Amino acid sequence: MVSQRFPCPPASLPLILVGPGAGCAPFRGFVEERAIQSLFGPTAPIIFFFGCRNEENDFLYKEFWSIHSQNEGILSEAKGGGFYVAFSRDQPKKVYAQHKMLVQSQKIWNLLVAEVSIYVAGSSTKMPSDIWSTFDEIVSKEGGIPKDSATIWLKALNRAGKYHVEAWS
Repeated sequence: MVSQRFPCPPASLPLILVGPGAGCAPFRGFVEERAIQSLFGPTAPIIFFFGCRNEENDFLYKEFWSIHSQNEGILSEAKGGGFYVAFSRDQPKKVYAQHKMLVQSQKIWNLLVAEVSIYVAGSSTKMPSDIWSTFDEIVSKEGGIPKDSATIWLKALNRAGKYHVEAWS
């Protein structure tokens, strides 16, 4: 989970994006690029998990994400993708991006066992390790394997250059 500059993924590569708060900014470019690529041929799905405190005050690029998650957009479920938002302070119990990931664990697993790249961007405090733990839990649950085997599986994904983290404080 070393912080790094994101490589540009090819149109044929499915993506799982996790970008709480300002972490969504780098993924705007990925989505715009994929939307352009889709004009010239088929593209792989993108699943994006976004989190912020309040929908009204913190939902960065709300209109942009909405456009791309509807009507056969790049993030639409119709294209095999999805856009899942967590507003941590809009209800009594906090809901984070990783909670939305757990709800979509089967969909995530289906992409993980195919060729996929994961991109995580945002605060360097707890977020990267929390997201890693969530993927670890998903791999263990959906893969039906012990937690330590799930961790080994994820580390192999990371070594293969398929797990990217861009974190800042």
